Amino acid sequence: MIDEDKLLLDKAYDAITLSQRRNIPRFFGFLNEHESLYLRQHLPKSADVLFYGGYEGAVRLMLGAGAEEEDFPITALEFTYKAEFDLRHRDFLGALTAQGIRRETVGDILTGEGRTVVFVRDEIAPFLLTEVDQIGRVGVKVGYADVSDLPVPDDIEELVWTLSSLRLDAFVACAAHLSRDKAARLIKSEMVTVDHVTETEVSRPLKDGMTVTIRKYGKFVLTSQIGTSKKGKLRIAVRHYR
Repeated sequence: MIDEDKLLLDKAYDAITLSQRRNIPRFFGFLNEHESLYLRQHLPKSADVLFYGGYEGAVRLMLGAGAEEEDFPITALEFTYKAEFDLRHRDFLGALTAQGIRRETVGDILTGEGRTVVFVRDEIAPFLLTEVDQIGRVGVKVGYADVSDLPVPDDIEELVWTLSSLRLDAFVACAAHLSRDKAARLIKSEMVTVDHVTETEVSRPLKDGMTVTIRKYGKFVLTSQIGTSKKGKLRIAVRHYR
């Protein structure tokens, strides 16, 4: 991962340099969460870069050097189908990659009832519009999406937890319904990442906005601290991506 991160950072610097020399925006991605976080942490704050995924709150983002949001080569496509078919994120991603489409050209996939919006790089949009009429065995129609009315994914839960502390082991124990000892063993076994980097320190403190991913249990985002209980324990809001 370290070598891949260095190559990613080099690519970002190349985009910045080319944008400055030619006075035009340069783009690459879509990036996954680890990649965009790594670049945010390692690029200088003065760098003229913007991360954008096609809508506010996007998870998979493109990097644009010398760019504004309206410059990004992102198209939102809408796939419609009979609501009785329960198509999920993995169904769309599997079908698109089976067509030879590279993962970095596909952004967020927002599934809903009978309607899914997929953010893609501009260059692959014509192919999807004209050549794709099925996802798996389900017939679909593909058109341009209205990004002011996006589906709310049904695989997200908004939760409120009560914890004794914001240590990682306490968080994992609550998320996975385990004892603190078993949660600690899970962490030490490299089954847990914090902000998309493997974390083995059980006492790692967590802060608002951090993402904890637990293998086999899903991804959890600590969205905010909302107070304390009558017994003095912490109450936190958590978003669970199942």
